[in-house]
Amino acid sequence: MQKHLIGSKVLFGFALLIFTNAAIAQEYHRAPFILKANDVLSQKVIKGDNYAVADKVVNDGYINTYKLNTDYGILTAEGTAELMIRIHELEALRAMEAMRRGGVFGDAVVVGVKAPFKGAIALVTAPIDTTKNIVKGTGQYLSNVGRSIARRDPAQDNVFKTALGYDVAKRQFAFGFGVNPYSSSDPVLARLGQISRSAVAGGIAVKAAMATVDHSFFAGMRVAGTAKGMKEMVRDNPPGKLRKINKKKLEMMGMDSSLAEAFQDNYIYDPQEKTLLIAELETMEGVKGRGLFIARANLAPEKSVALYFRLTAQMMAAYNANVKPVKAIRYIRGILHLVIEEGTVVLLAPVDYVFWTKGFADKLNEFEAATNAAHRELWVTGKFDKMARNQLEATGWKITENANSTLMK
Repeated sequence: MQKHLIGSKVLFGFALLIFTNAAIAQEYHRAPFILKANDVLSQKVIKGDNYAVADKVVNDGYINTYKLNTDYGILTAEGTAELMIRIHELEALRAMEAMRRGGVFGDAVVVGVKAPFKGAIALVTAPIDTTKNIVKGTGQYLSNVGRSIARRDPAQDNVFKTALGYDVAKRQFAFGFGVNPYSSSDPVLARLGQISRSAVAGGIAVKAAMATVDHSFFAGMRVAGTAKGMKEMVRDNPPGKLRKINKKKLEMMGMDSSLAEAFQDNYIYDPQEKTLLIAELETMEGVKGRGLFIARANLAPEKSVALYFRLTAQMMAAYNANVKPVKAIRYIRGILHLVIEEGTVVLLAPVDYVFWTKGFADKLNEFEAATNAAHRELWVTGKFDKMARNQLEATGWKITENANSTLMK
């Protein structure tokens, strides 16, 4: 009788456990989620001299969308990574304006508006001397100008500005301020344009102008490794030359020439973003499936998604270099992931705050069924909601939050 009672209790407990798990599995959060800036960002990030992040932050289950009230109007950033880019651009704008107000360029600030016409006369009257001062390498010069004429590339300045050395100065100033010379921010491009025209018009070296910038500005600009070298490449090469370099890199990785060409023609990715993404994949020497990554990344419908793919490539390369060697990149059920060894898969995602939604659960279930991996890891740059963490761990996922602190050793 006692054995019977013990057995009944065990069965009852087991049934209760199954029922409870089933009930939990059917409980989902529903997007959108409203967060507070104070809960997800430090005070140092929330407010600066020329901006303030709005208190209301909207999350779609993965990504936080931020609004910034700035001296240049309201800006929107999709994801914390994009937010940090925008904040640094705003800090750079403040430094650029201080440079302009400080009289670094003197009368050239005014003359810079008319500089193209003055420069055109100089090219006619003294073509040899002027050309020597502007361009290093005839082939590079012709490639850049030819691209200006032949391609409708929004990242490339027009032929007149290119011929006058404005394009070179702009890339050098952008590197000095730690911003993308092909940024989608209109205020950044406008201010870069003004100081670049002024420098060219006044014959002022970029290095000399940058020496006047407050050194405290550079405190948050430390860039190392692959990204540093690639940003220097963007500084030193016009888009036409970068295109050739990047296409060759893709082909050296074993990618089909038509795929490499298609990715180079994709203007959703500006020249710097393409260069950074390709360089990260290049470091994953011997890893299969890099062409698959490019093919998928090529479908990005807009710039925030392009940034997502570039950051994913960066995470994958860092995992391969600093955590475990990667065997292959694969794409199953809409999910790019790493295969470390047979039976072990790793998902890496540059996302902010993951909630347990039905869409997320369904996608994971499909992925698990398709891969049938014994060991599964999920790394995110942000964090998981408590319910998401519990559900993932209960089904055997090993999860890592704030992944960059481990990946970017």
